[in-house]
Amino acid sequence: MDWYNTLVGLFLYVLEFVTIRYLLYLVIASILFTQVVLAVPKLDREQQRKLFIKAEGLAHNPNSSAFKKVMQQLEGYPLKPYVELKTLSKFPFMANKKQIERFLAKYEFSPLDRPLRKKWLAYLAKQNQPELFSHFYRDMGNAALNCRYAEILLQKDPSNAQAFALAENLWVVGKSQPNDCDALFKQWQKAGKRTSELVWKRLSLAADGGNRTLIPYLKTLLPRDQQYLADLWLKVRRSPSQVSRLSNFPVKHSDKETEILVYGLKRLISNDRDLALRSWEKLSSKFIFSTTQQKQISHRFAIFLALADHDQADIWLEKAANFEPDAELVRWHLAHVLRQQNWQHALDVIDFVPAEITDGNVFQYWKARAYEKVGAKELADKGLQKLAKQRHYYGFLASGKLSEMASLNDNPLLIAQGDMDELAALPSAQRAFEFRKLGRNLSARREWTFLQSQLTQQQKLTAAVLASQKNWHDQAIFGFSKSGYLDDLSRRFPMPFDSQLQSNAKKNNIDVAWAYAIVRRESSFMPDAASHAGALGLMQVMPGTARYLAKKKVKRNTLFNPNKNVALGTQYMRYLMDKMDNNRILVTASYNAGWRRVKQWQPEKGNMPLDLWIETIPYKETRNYVKAVLAYQQIYSQHLGGSENLFKELANMEIQPKS
Repeated sequence: MDWYNTLVGLFLYVLEFVTIRYLLYLVIASILFTQVVLAVPKLDREQQRKLFIKAEGLAHNPNSSAFKKVMQQLEGYPLKPYVELKTLSKFPFMANKKQIERFLAKYEFSPLDRPLRKKWLAYLAKQNQPELFSHFYRDMGNAALNCRYAEILLQKDPSNAQAFALAENLWVVGKSQPNDCDALFKQWQKAGKRTSELVWKRLSLAADGGNRTLIPYLKTLLPRDQQYLADLWLKVRRSPSQVSRLSNFPVKHSDKETEILVYGLKRLISNDRDLALRSWEKLSSKFIFSTTQQKQISHRFAIFLALADHDQADIWLEKAANFEPDAELVRWHLAHVLRQQNWQHALDVIDFVPAEITDGNVFQYWKARAYEKVGAKELADKGLQKLAKQRHYYGFLASGKLSEMASLNDNPLLIAQGDMDELAALPSAQRAFEFRKLGRNLSARREWTFLQSQLTQQQKLTAAVLASQKNWHDQAIFGFSKSGYLDDLSRRFPMPFDSQLQSNAKKNNIDVAWAYAIVRRESSFMPDAASHAGALGLMQVMPGTARYLAKKKVKRNTLFNPNKNVALGTQYMRYLMDKMDNNRILVTASYNAGWRRVKQWQPEKGNMPLDLWIETIPYKETRNYVKAVLAYQQIYSQHLGGSENLFKELANMEIQPKS
């Protein structure tokens, strides 16, 4: 019987171990949420910051004496909830339900909410706790959790309309969904909710920018006589030129075939304009395209033909104008006419479209320029004088044309210090400032963004001024922009990192106001800025560019160092100046789009007025970038004590042809 006694003993030991561990989880609540009355020495903020970092390392062992002691010392510290979050996220168990509920209620919708709620919901789903899951559920963009919620709704009511609507929204997407959704989708399908039209809709989403690997699967769900359409989608996605082969399109389901054709034609016009035009001529005689489809094709063709200065651009611009015009189409129509320097036609284009479009600065400037060119000087001066009173690219251009000083219209915002102190005392503001002190800028921005969502319009302005006072320049800039108050120029156009920018601008023989303008446009003075393309730091230097300039590999973290980044960014500006014959306009465009591409944009022959060249830059991003940097340079020039309107030179400058 020794083996029996050993087995029983082992069982009791395991039972005791599990029970003790369960009880340990139970006491997490008392550790995290119950104040222990002990004599704890008062610590200053710097000491608490160090302890906070220590507490993060101990958070997974909440029953240790070291953790308990540190948590007592962190009492009143703004980031203490993040330690509690770490512990509760490690142990999202039923034993801690009350503590989790209390935490989620206290920090609802804040950055502290989502990580814990997601883990808690996942745990409740796994433990098959439908009532609790429904109680804590919130749509957080997590497909698996959303599917589970819909399943719970259907368990209560097998015909629940909300659940079926959720299932449809989750299924009709251009990507694969997690396996957790399979049961829901099966139930939705059995209820007869998955129609062939919904299959087609999902197929179209997968083909047009989605996950093309879904197409073969979705093909099997289509009616047999429609399955050829899936093959067509794949063909045209791989090669838009397939639309030129009429034999691919048997006109069996013309409404669906035209959808594929519109997709293919819109892609084809961007890389083979002549083939796209020939294809359209044949297809438009074989298929009936809806008014919406004709508008889409006309709009796309008109812009891409205008971009290439194609000989059919005029025809398509006029054709597109017959549909309801939008600002971008009209701007390209105007740009095409301006490129030809047909000034009377430019006036006709502006007069033809609705006033709500042509009231924009771009149209008012070119209307004045056109009046100037057709000899209506009085009308030209009147238009320029109106624009010259405004602070923007076209206003500065107008003041340059009139040889006047640029109008900055600077009107600093006055906020009572008491109002700023009151806002700074809010818990989310305190957490944001503490994260900044710790160098955790992403977490700081999350807290600051949450704070903005809780504020009135006036408080948002106060927050922008407060951010500026704290030298948090990017959030001050974004705050003023979002609130719509744009006249506080010293805060919207600050001058941090002045020693780095001044010394490196001088070293590379470039205008410091221009360097400031580049930084302002590139990163809004955010040292840890990182773009989707991989550009990093204050001046958004690409790692490849840094390697070329430094003649060695430059570590990613190095580019987040303001000193190193500014040194490389200004060196790159000098490099581009040497490449582009010291033309800062071409260099500005090159900083955004690359110098080789900008050289291709220079006129084929003959000089082109600078303002006209900028207006016809093919890339919208680069076009707006150049306009912004030039305007910012003017503002910074005056901030730095300059008394000259830089646009006097620009207003009469010309871009030379390709060399």
